[in-house]
Amino acid sequence: MPSRPANYLYRVGNNSQSRLDEIIALQRGMVRNHVHLVASASYPFPSVLRAMAEPSLMLPTEGLPGSRYLPGAEVMDIVETEGEHLALQLFGRTSGYRASLQPHSCTQANQIVFNTILSEEDCVLSLKAKDGGHISHSVLLSNRNRVHHFGLTEDGRIDYDQMEQLAIQHQPKLIIVGGSALPRETDFERCGQIARQCGARLHGDLSHVATFIAGKLHKDAFPHVDFASFNTMKNLRGPNAGVLIYREDVHDKVARATFPTTQGGANEANMLAKFAALLEWSTHDISAYAQSITRVSQTLAATLQSEGIELISGGTDSHLILLDLSKFEEPGSYYERCFEDLGVLLNKNLIPGDQRPPSKTSGLRIGATNLAILGYDDTDIKRLGGWLASLIRSGKNDQSLIQELVQKYLPADDLSDLVAPMRR
Repeated sequence: MPSRPANYLYRVGNNSQSRLDEIIALQRGMVRNHVHLVASASYPFPSVLRAMAEPSLMLPTEGLPGSRYLPGAEVMDIVETEGEHLALQLFGRTSGYRASLQPHSCTQANQIVFNTILSEEDCVLSLKAKDGGHISHSVLLSNRNRVHHFGLTEDGRIDYDQMEQLAIQHQPKLIIVGGSALPRETDFERCGQIARQCGARLHGDLSHVATFIAGKLHKDAFPHVDFASFNTMKNLRGPNAGVLIYREDVHDKVARATFPTTQGGANEANMLAKFAALLEWSTHDISAYAQSITRVSQTLAATLQSEGIELISGGTDSHLILLDLSKFEEPGSYYERCFEDLGVLLNKNLIPGDQRPPSKTSGLRIGATNLAILGYDDTDIKRLGGWLASLIRSGKNDQSLIQELVQKYLPADDLSDLVAPMRR
């Protein structure tokens, strides 16, 4: 396996500003010189980067708009108030729900939900991380509550019948659906029916599917969910930060659970950046954007399958493609490293029934969002898919195609040419 290039090594410089410039250059080089297939991140709007560079943090904003603990928060009152409207408008919902831009991340938004409605004796129903759920739905939550898990069907989709059986049996206070490695869409209406049947609240973690729900490519989560959380970094081209939508009848409880129960004050720069991303989506066609992502993802998935690579669930309804490498000798961690050394960023990932540990895994997770943003055409998507499959089968490949694609679709150094949701 190729060794890491020398510029990955840390060193101490004599000039702090010079060293900062070097680090920034390295970071920009990672962004601009790799094919970016990491499913949990997208190229941000330039306005988002601009917002994050503002000194908003100089005016702390503990509390809610109009009721802050410190002075000087009038501008952030505007950001939160208008941002709430934009977040609800994104899904076509402006009544019956409230929204908060304060969660530091989607995981924090999830914890705010837990702290809003759960007592220690309550139990929760969710999907295991190994089956595509998020660790905050099980590993973190199990430290405080009993957690039972529904699973997947043989074709890699949520087993709603099992969810219903377990809900009747355990009478959970909360049912969580969604996750970090589910290529297929979720039937929120069915989940809502199950939740109401046992008197549970339904929480949809929409981090990876918010774009497809807002774009009407997936079934609507509203009004079936009581809570919805998402991170604007996944597909919405915002910062690495969370948004929480919730029924308005629990507004006071959510406010207390947010501050001071779950987190301290808001991250003002991230709130402004979330506001910037939501402003962008108020003027861009999110449906066309979502369609462009699924077109790229499904083309790439079909190419991998034609090259003999097995996919969990047999395909995808989103940006996510989950590769099943259980029949290969080397684990997902090996291929992740090989791909990075050759200029492609993607990540190792557990698959249902995985016999390898999380540090190794029997799967790889690919995200197609950034290919869509950069405007990859069908020919180049298929060429890339063939190259990925070839490396997996043989364990080796050359960089020529990757270098060609990077140069062809190279974004500007400051991403200023990525103003529109789709470049071409």
